[in-house]
Amino acid sequence: MDSLSKISLIDYIEKSFGIKLDEEQLLKFPSIRKIAEYIQSNKLFHQTDHESTWSGDLKDNADIILPKTSFLLGPIVRSVRGVFRLFFRFEGKGMEHIPEGPCFFAPNHESKLDAFLVLSYLDKPTLKNTFSYAKKDHVKSGIRKYLASRTNVIVMDLSKDLKHSIQKMAEVVKQGKKILIFPEGTRTQNGKIGKFKKTYTILSVELNIPIVPVAISGAYTAMSSGAKKIKRGEKITIEFLPAVYPEGMKPEELNDLVKQRIVEAKGSVSHI
Repeated sequence: MDSLSKISLIDYIEKSFGIKLDEEQLLKFPSIRKIAEYIQSNKLFHQTDHESTWSGDLKDNADIILPKTSFLLGPIVRSVRGVFRLFFRFEGKGMEHIPEGPCFFAPNHESKLDAFLVLSYLDKPTLKNTFSYAKKDHVKSGIRKYLASRTNVIVMDLSKDLKHSIQKMAEVVKQGKKILIFPEGTRTQNGKIGKFKKTYTILSVELNIPIVPVAISGAYTAMSSGAKKIKRGEKITIEFLPAVYPEGMKPEELNDLVKQRIVEAKGSVSHI
Protein backbone atom coordinates (compact mmCIF):
# COMPACT_ATOMS: atom_id res chain seq x y z
CA MET A 1 0.00 0.00 0.00
CA ASP A 2 1.52 3.33 -1.05
CA SER A 3 1.46 6.49 1.05
CA LEU A 4 -1.56 7.99 -0.70
CA SER A 5 -3.55 4.76 -0.21
CA LYS A 6 -2.67 4.78 3.51
CA ILE A 7 -3.92 8.36 3.83
CA SER A 8 -7.13 7.49 1.98
CA LEU A 9 -7.70 4.54 4.33
CA ILE A 10 -7.03 6.69 7.40
CA ASP A 11 -9.43 9.32 6.07
CA TYR A 12 -12.12 6.69 5.41
CA ILE A 13 -11.77 5.16 8.90
CA GLU A 14 -12.09 8.57 10.56
CA LYS A 15 -15.12 9.67 8.55
CA SER A 16 -16.90 6.30 8.65
CA PHE A 17 -16.19 5.22 12.23
CA GLY A 18 -14.99 8.32 14.12
CA ILE A 19 -11.57 6.79 14.83
CA LYS A 20 -8.50 8.96 14.35
CA LEU A 21 -5.29 7.19 13.31
CA ASP A 22 -1.99 8.44 11.96
CA GLU A 23 0.36 6.61 9.58
CA GLU A 24 2.60 5.39 12.40
CA GLN A 25 -0.35 3.83 14.24
CA LEU A 26 -1.67 2.24 11.04
CA LEU A 27 1.67 0.57 10.33
CA LYS A 28 1.63 -1.15 13.74
CA PHE A 29 -1.29 -3.37 12.68
CA PRO A 30 0.07 -6.67 11.30
CA SER A 31 -2.95 -7.32 9.08
CA ILE A 32 -6.23 -5.92 7.73
CA ARG A 33 -8.03 -8.30 10.09
CA LYS A 34 -6.40 -6.62 13.09
CA ILE A 35 -7.44 -3.19 11.78
CA ALA A 36 -11.03 -4.44 11.45
CA GLU A 37 -10.97 -5.82 15.00
CA TYR A 38 -9.64 -2.50 16.32
CA ILE A 39 -12.37 -0.58 14.49
CA GLN A 40 -15.06 -2.93 15.85
CA SER A 41 -13.88 -2.35 19.43
CA ASN A 42 -13.30 1.41 19.22
CA LYS A 43 -15.75 2.84 16.68
CA LEU A 44 -17.83 5.82 17.77
CA PHE A 45 -20.37 5.40 14.96
CA HIS A 46 -20.80 3.62 11.63
CA GLN A 47 -21.75 5.87 8.74
CA THR A 48 -22.53 3.39 5.93
CA ASP A 49 -23.55 5.96 3.33
CA HIS A 50 -20.25 7.85 3.60
CA GLU A 51 -18.21 8.27 0.43
CA SER A 52 -14.57 9.11 1.01
CA THR A 53 -13.61 12.35 -0.69
CA TRP A 54 -10.82 14.90 -0.52
CA SER A 55 -13.09 17.85 -1.32
CA GLY A 56 -13.54 19.21 2.18
CA ASP A 57 -9.92 18.65 3.17
CA LEU A 58 -8.52 20.42 0.10
CA LYS A 59 -10.88 23.37 0.34
CA ASP A 60 -9.91 24.07 3.93
CA ASN A 61 -7.19 26.70 4.28
CA ALA A 62 -3.76 25.29 5.12
CA ASP A 63 -1.00 27.00 7.05
CA ILE A 64 1.65 27.70 4.43
CA ILE A 65 4.21 30.41 3.90
CA LEU A 66 5.46 30.39 0.33
CA PRO A 67 9.18 30.98 -0.19
CA LYS A 68 9.95 34.56 -1.17
CA THR A 69 11.00 34.82 -4.80
CA SER A 70 14.64 35.85 -4.94
CA PHE A 71 16.06 38.05 -7.70
CA LEU A 72 18.47 35.15 -8.16
CA LEU A 73 15.69 32.80 -9.34
CA GLY A 74 15.87 33.79 -13.00
CA PRO A 75 19.67 33.82 -13.30
CA ILE A 76 19.97 30.47 -11.47
CA VAL A 77 17.58 28.53 -13.67
CA ARG A 78 18.76 30.17 -16.89
CA SER A 79 22.41 29.54 -16.03
CA VAL A 80 21.70 25.80 -15.92
CA ARG A 81 20.47 25.87 -19.50
CA GLY A 82 23.31 28.20 -20.51
CA VAL A 83 26.02 25.97 -19.06
CA PHE A 84 24.59 22.81 -20.53
CA ARG A 85 24.28 24.41 -23.97
CA LEU A 86 28.05 24.05 -24.01
CA PHE A 87 27.60 20.26 -23.98
CA PHE A 88 24.17 19.50 -25.42
CA ARG A 89 21.70 20.74 -28.03
CA PHE A 90 18.56 22.16 -26.38
CA GLU A 91 15.10 22.88 -27.72
CA GLY A 92 12.06 24.21 -25.89
CA LYS A 93 8.64 24.38 -27.53
CA GLY A 94 4.94 24.65 -26.77
CA MET A 95 5.26 27.49 -24.25
CA GLU A 96 2.14 29.02 -25.82
CA HIS A 97 0.15 26.17 -24.27
CA ILE A 98 0.76 27.44 -20.74
CA PRO A 99 -2.55 28.89 -19.43
CA GLU A 100 -2.88 32.01 -17.34
CA GLY A 101 -3.64 31.43 -13.69
CA PRO A 102 -3.00 28.27 -11.67
CA CYS A 103 -1.97 25.00 -13.28
CA PHE A 104 0.15 21.93 -12.69
CA PHE A 105 3.23 21.31 -14.83
CA ALA A 106 3.58 17.52 -15.00
CA PRO A 107 6.79 16.34 -16.72
CA ASN A 108 8.30 12.90 -16.99
CA HIS A 109 11.55 12.59 -15.03
CA GLU A 110 14.83 11.75 -16.79
CA SER A 111 17.64 13.58 -14.98
CA LYS A 112 18.59 15.50 -11.83
CA LEU A 113 18.31 18.80 -13.68
CA ASP A 114 14.85 18.29 -15.18
CA ALA A 115 13.22 20.88 -12.90
CA PHE A 116 15.73 23.57 -13.88
CA LEU A 117 15.40 22.67 -17.57
CA VAL A 118 11.61 23.04 -17.46
CA LEU A 119 11.73 26.26 -15.43
CA SER A 120 14.34 27.82 -17.72
CA TYR A 121 11.81 28.01 -20.57
CA LEU A 122 9.21 29.97 -18.58
CA ASP A 123 8.91 33.71 -19.06
CA LYS A 124 9.73 35.95 -16.11
CA PRO A 125 6.16 36.44 -14.73
CA THR A 126 5.35 32.72 -15.05
CA LEU A 127 8.64 31.70 -13.46
CA LYS A 128 8.06 34.03 -10.52
CA ASN A 129 4.68 32.39 -9.82
CA THR A 130 5.74 28.77 -10.29
CA PHE A 131 6.59 26.60 -7.28
CA SER A 132 7.92 23.10 -7.02
CA TYR A 133 8.14 20.83 -4.02
CA ALA A 134 10.92 18.59 -2.82
CA LYS A 135 11.10 15.84 -0.24
CA LYS A 136 13.00 16.86 2.88
CA ASP A 137 15.31 13.85 2.38
CA HIS A 138 16.44 15.34 -0.94
CA VAL A 139 17.29 18.77 0.48
CA LYS A 140 19.82 18.01 3.20
CA SER A 141 23.05 19.68 2.09
CA GLY A 142 23.73 23.37 2.63
CA ILE A 143 23.93 24.14 -1.09
CA ARG A 144 20.61 22.41 -1.80
CA LYS A 145 18.87 24.26 1.03
CA TYR A 146 20.34 27.52 -0.27
CA LEU A 147 19.14 26.85 -3.81
CA ALA A 148 15.71 25.68 -2.61
CA SER A 149 15.13 28.88 -0.65
CA ARG A 150 15.90 30.95 -3.75
CA THR A 151 14.17 28.95 -6.48
CA ASN A 152 10.56 28.70 -5.21
CA VAL A 153 11.00 25.19 -3.79
CA ILE A 154 8.67 24.14 -0.98
CA VAL A 155 10.36 21.51 1.18
CA MET A 156 7.96 18.94 2.63
CA ASP A 157 8.40 16.08 5.06
CA LEU A 158 6.12 13.50 3.45
CA SER A 159 7.08 10.82 5.96
CA LYS A 160 5.37 12.70 8.81
CA ASP A 161 2.18 14.11 7.35
CA LEU A 162 1.37 13.40 3.73
CA LYS A 163 -2.19 14.68 4.10
CA HIS A 164 -0.97 18.08 5.31
CA SER A 165 1.57 18.17 2.49
CA ILE A 166 -1.20 17.62 -0.05
CA GLN A 167 -3.19 20.42 1.59
CA LYS A 168 -0.13 22.66 1.24
CA MET A 169 0.05 21.97 -2.50
CA ALA A 170 -3.66 22.74 -2.75
CA GLU A 171 -3.08 26.08 -1.03
CA VAL A 172 -0.47 27.05 -3.64
CA VAL A 173 -2.86 26.69 -6.59
CA LYS A 174 -5.70 28.24 -4.58
CA GLN A 175 -3.49 31.34 -4.38
CA GLY A 176 -3.36 31.40 -8.18
CA LYS A 177 0.16 30.00 -8.47
CA LYS A 178 1.53 27.16 -10.58
CA ILE A 179 3.15 23.95 -9.36
CA LEU A 180 5.84 21.85 -11.02
CA ILE A 181 5.43 18.24 -9.92
CA PHE A 182 6.95 15.02 -11.23
CA PRO A 183 4.19 12.36 -11.18
CA GLU A 184 6.72 9.50 -11.27
CA GLY A 185 8.16 10.71 -7.98
CA THR A 186 11.67 9.63 -8.93
CA ARG A 187 13.97 9.61 -11.96
CA THR A 188 13.77 6.81 -14.51
CA GLN A 189 16.37 4.09 -14.07
CA ASN A 190 16.10 2.67 -17.58
CA GLY A 191 14.90 5.51 -19.80
CA LYS A 192 11.28 4.33 -19.76
CA ILE A 193 8.46 6.33 -18.17
CA GLY A 194 7.49 4.86 -14.79
CA LYS A 195 4.16 4.66 -13.02
CA PHE A 196 2.47 8.02 -12.47
CA LYS A 197 1.20 8.68 -8.93
CA LYS A 198 -2.21 10.34 -8.90
CA THR A 199 -1.80 12.90 -6.09
CA TYR A 200 -1.66 15.84 -8.50
CA THR A 201 -4.76 14.66 -10.39
CA ILE A 202 -6.75 14.46 -7.14
CA LEU A 203 -5.87 18.12 -6.60
CA SER A 204 -6.70 18.93 -10.23
CA VAL A 205 -10.13 17.28 -10.12
CA GLU A 206 -11.16 18.55 -6.69
CA LEU A 207 -10.04 22.15 -7.33
CA ASN A 208 -10.69 22.24 -11.12
CA ILE A 209 -7.08 23.13 -12.01
CA PRO A 210 -5.68 22.32 -15.49
CA ILE A 211 -2.59 20.19 -16.02
CA VAL A 212 0.12 20.95 -18.58
CA PRO A 213 1.89 17.69 -19.52
CA VAL A 214 5.58 18.29 -20.25
CA ALA A 215 7.53 15.81 -22.37
CA ILE A 216 11.27 15.68 -21.62
CA SER A 217 13.25 13.77 -24.23
CA GLY A 218 16.97 13.11 -24.47
CA ALA A 219 17.99 14.03 -20.91
CA TYR A 220 18.31 10.39 -19.84
CA THR A 221 20.56 9.54 -22.79
CA ALA A 222 22.62 12.70 -22.28
CA MET A 223 23.18 12.44 -18.53
CA SER A 224 21.50 9.46 -16.88
CA SER A 225 22.13 8.98 -13.17
CA GLY A 226 24.09 5.75 -13.72
CA ALA A 227 26.29 7.02 -16.53
CA LYS A 228 30.00 7.57 -15.85
CA LYS A 229 30.18 10.54 -18.21
CA ILE A 230 27.86 12.79 -20.18
CA LYS A 231 27.24 12.33 -23.89
CA ARG A 232 28.22 15.55 -25.63
CA GLY A 233 26.08 16.75 -28.50
CA GLU A 234 22.91 14.89 -27.49
CA LYS A 235 19.66 16.73 -28.12
CA ILE A 236 17.39 17.49 -25.16
CA THR A 237 13.84 18.61 -25.88
CA ILE A 238 11.41 20.20 -23.41
CA GLU A 239 7.89 20.26 -24.88
CA PHE A 240 4.93 21.87 -23.11
CA LEU A 241 1.82 20.06 -24.37
CA PRO A 242 -1.74 21.47 -24.56
CA ALA A 243 -3.34 21.83 -21.13
CA VAL A 244 -5.64 19.03 -19.97
CA TYR A 245 -8.74 20.16 -18.10
CA PRO A 246 -10.26 17.84 -15.47
CA GLU A 247 -13.98 18.36 -16.10
CA GLY A 248 -15.88 15.08 -16.07
CA MET A 249 -12.85 12.92 -15.29
CA LYS A 250 -11.83 10.86 -12.29
CA PRO A 251 -8.28 11.26 -10.95
CA GLU A 252 -7.27 7.85 -12.34
CA GLU A 253 -8.57 8.70 -15.83
CA LEU A 254 -6.88 12.09 -15.79
CA ASN A 255 -3.60 10.55 -14.64
CA ASP A 256 -3.68 8.00 -17.47
CA LEU A 257 -4.46 10.71 -20.03
CA VAL A 258 -1.57 12.96 -18.92
CA LYS A 259 0.86 10.04 -19.12
CA GLN A 260 -0.49 9.01 -22.51
CA ARG A 261 0.01 12.52 -23.91
CA ILE A 262 3.64 12.52 -22.74
CA VAL A 263 4.32 9.03 -24.12
CA GLU A 264 2.88 10.04 -27.50
CA ALA A 265 4.91 13.27 -27.59
CA LYS A 266 8.14 11.48 -26.71
CA GLY A 267 7.42 8.92 -29.41
CA SER A 268 7.11 11.60 -32.06
CA VAL A 269 10.35 13.28 -30.90
CA SER A 270 12.29 10.01 -30.98
CA HIS A 271 11.53 9.62 -34.66
CA ILE A 272 12.76 13.08 -35.65
